Amino acid sequence: MEQTASIKKNYILNTANQLMSIIVPLITAPYLARVLTANGIGIQSYTNSIVTYFTLFAVMGSSSFGQREIAYSRDDKYKMTKSFWNIMAFRGITTIATLVGYWLFIDTAKQYKIYFLILSINIINVGLDVTWLFQGIEEFTKIVTRSVAVRLVHCVCIFLFIRTESDLWLYLLMTCGFNAVGYLIMWIYVPRYVGKPTELKPFENAKGIFLLFLPTISTQIYVILDKSMIGWITQSTYQNGCYEQAEKIARISLTVVTSISTVVLPRIANLYKKDKIEEAKSILYQGYRFVFLLSIPMTLGLITIADIFVPVFFGEGYEMAIPLLRIFGMIMIPISLAHITGYSYLIPTGQQNVYTISVTIAACANLVINIISIPTFGAIGAAVGSVTAEITGILIQIIFCLATKQLNARCIFRGVWKYLFSAIVMALNIRVVALFAHCNIWGLLQMIAVGVISYITLIVILRDEFFCNNSKKFLLLFFKKLRR
Repeated sequence: MEQTASIKKNYILNTANQLMSIIVPLITAPYLARVLTANGIGIQSYTNSIVTYFTLFAVMGSSSFGQREIAYSRDDKYKMTKSFWNIMAFRGITTIATLVGYWLFIDTAKQYKIYFLILSINIINVGLDVTWLFQGIEEFTKIVTRSVAVRLVHCVCIFLFIRTESDLWLYLLMTCGFNAVGYLIMWIYVPRYVGKPTELKPFENAKGIFLLFLPTISTQIYVILDKSMIGWITQSTYQNGCYEQAEKIARISLTVVTSISTVVLPRIANLYKKDKIEEAKSILYQGYRFVFLLSIPMTLGLITIADIFVPVFFGEGYEMAIPLLRIFGMIMIPISLAHITGYSYLIPTGQQNVYTISVTIAACANLVINIISIPTFGAIGAAVGSVTAEITGILIQIIFCLATKQLNARCIFRGVWKYLFSAIVMALNIRVVALFAHCNIWGLLQMIAVGVISYITLIVILRDEFFCNNSKKFLLLFFKKLRR
């Protein structure tokens, strides 16, 4: 196996990939919001939420399990080949079984049948996806190259072919189809890393996959259930549309922060397998510093600019998205911490049972709050339920790790006060600018620029060693590259 790349290099590559997942929606979302309207976006949100339930059963826990198993065995090609094909065989079986169930559901659906039929491609894509293999061997270059190319072509096609609200079916078809193309491209590189299948045992890892399926379904349920319950209870595609847009912006912003977990998980899994626990924890604590550095200002930033951002970005007809975006801003810190604590530590160290318990309790909390609040407050109540669920889950995870003395609180929260103080001052500066700024793209850019500059300036003045040291290393590397 080739020498694995550094975490910083992998993070840069993975962030480049995640940035494309940010940039393309940022380019297309304002156009789609106006062309498809809030009702069209609401239909897309609702139908996607339904098909995602089926997709969860097709994937089960095989992506996280596969990434971890590949990380464990990447130094032994025979073991890695065996693990890869067994997991792919398992995914093939679950994909076919899920498709049968999904088509039976479509046959009984009373509305949106054409959209549901198109979205069945997402289930087929589960059987094609081998991204987890490349994540496990920390080969992010190929993932990024494929992703950038596919997303750029998809972006161009949206502007060329999506013209009216009646083109929603075509938008869904292009989105699912381009995902399929991206997954098929990755298969070109598979023979370089794994051999041909010999003896297939698709259910050999069934127990381990199922144990990771429980937290996966619990986590996804309270992400997806909100949209389904808004549709079932309120019967309002408008509320679902506003909810979808607000959540989309928050989760797009999150990708820059949470992309670190995709890089950290295989490295920690590999170190844990080699019994290098302290080295693994050192990487983990750096991850905490990173997510606090970014998630705190992003939280306050979204809350502060929501009233300008929504009308500028989405246009008229999305007024309800303003309070929703402010609520979803508060989801960024707990989700970022959960990606480090749960996804990057508990899972690779074999403590998925703790992770399962935490997200199951969080999902139950979300369901209870939804049942109580959606009939009265609609999408607002669903958003509050999501934030409460995320906070509940991460509190359980961190309290467990601290109580069992696996992690150290001082190391986790080191330097947080600097980020919090700087973010509060940043938010105040943004609101001052908002008093004089116009509600247009120029005014929005002014607010963002003032926020970024004031936050970074304060972090430097407070001499945060994590930010300063990594910034210095990045600049030295950048100028070194320029001299070549």
